[in-house]
Amino acid sequence: MKENKTLDNLSKWLIGIVIILVLFALLSPLIFTQSGVFDFSETGQIGDTIGGIMNPFIGIASIIVMFLAFYMQYKANKIMQFQFEKSQFENQFFEMLKTHKENSNTISSTHQESEEGIGFGEESARRLWLETRKKGFEFLVDRINEKYNSEKKKNKSRDSKEIFDNVYSKYWEDNFGHYFRHLFLIVKFIVTKPDTFLTYEDKRNYLRILRASLTTFEQVFLYYNWLSDYGNQWENDTNHFFTDFRMIHNVNDSIHNDFAIKNTQPFSDLLKEKKYLTEKDRKDDKLFELIN
Repeated sequence: MKENKTLDNLSKWLIGIVIILVLFALLSPLIFTQSGVFDFSETGQIGDTIGGIMNPFIGIASIIVMFLAFYMQYKANKIMQFQFEKSQFENQFFEMLKTHKENSNTISSTHQESEEGIGFGEESARRLWLETRKKGFEFLVDRINEKYNSEKKKNKSRDSKEIFDNVYSKYWEDNFGHYFRHLFLIVKFIVTKPDTFLTYEDKRNYLRILRASLTTFEQVFLYYNWLSDYGNQWENDTNHFFTDFRMIHNVNDSIHNDFAIKNTQPFSDLLKEKKYLTEKDRKDDKLFELIN
């Protein structure tokens, strides 16, 4: 917390002033009697004189000590309040993360497509989807790529993006809307916290925990969600969740060549110009793990 640093510095200055005043009070008799600077022959008792001179300094020191006591209590209360708010934040974050995992598992175990749609067809393919979430999303990405290739061959004159949007829309309508909305909510919950509460590095660390729960193919599917315009809020003029916050940092070459990240705006320019946020004291904070 920046405020804590300010309080620490001020406390050090005040403690230093008190120490100087106390030392001055203790050494004043020696200073006044031995230095010869003051003549006490006409001032009565030396003790009364020194006491009269030092009383204001001692009073000031007492006031500063009292202020420091209240100040330290105020500082302790602020720290306790921050720790309480941080604990509440983390509890809510991990509850949201738990719900996300449950959503992922539900999709993996219940997602079935009819033969009239873009369906899985064979029973073996259905079992492949149900076996594990990793293989499920891998199979899903492969199916989108295959379906896109098939539609592109049938409609060579049709715009590639239009074909992709049509293919992806059938997946979006089949139980994935809730999954992405909740995932987006978690990221926004972290990113929008004030910098006084979470630094950029703190936010990146929490998002690493979230991203660790996503398979590589889930991140590819998340990229497809953005590419289709259903999830355009993941990366736009306002939100930079894919770039500044690296939510698809681990995507691989499973992305179809027609929509490769290195050839897609705004990522193509950012990869060249490197105009995105990076963590302090990191020599190599790349935008994507496997893309130069």
